[in-house]
Amino acid sequence: MSKNEFIEKDQLDALRATEEKKSSRKKSARKEKSANNYGRVIVQIMNGEFLSKENFIANLPFTFYVGFLMVIMISWGYYAETVTRREVSLERELGEVNAEFFTLGSEYNTQRGRRSVARIFRS
Repeated sequence: MSKNEFIEKDQLDALRATEEKKSSRKKSARKEKSANNYGRVIVQIMNGEFLSKENFIANLPFTFYVGFLMVIMISWGYYAETVTRREVSLERELGEVNAEFFTLGSEYNTQRGRRSVARIFRS
């Protein structure tokens, strides 16, 4: 049958139905296979079987690299926590120093007034 031939509506519906059945079978087979595959992977991880596989041994340098990155991420977290604590303590200390500065500034201004200076020189 060439591409431009006339197809009866019944024939067209039958063709579509068979194509849908084929595609649904493929999808269901794919779903079963992937679900079964995920289950198998989980069982291998739980058993520790994946550690003895040749694929894991072949990718051992990559595994060490990922482990190294994880160690760096953990150390970076500790470093960030330390820096944050130091920042908080410095902000607290800055608040105390600012309060002392304003207190000393106001005392200086009161002692600098004319009457205070005149009292100092009279005594």
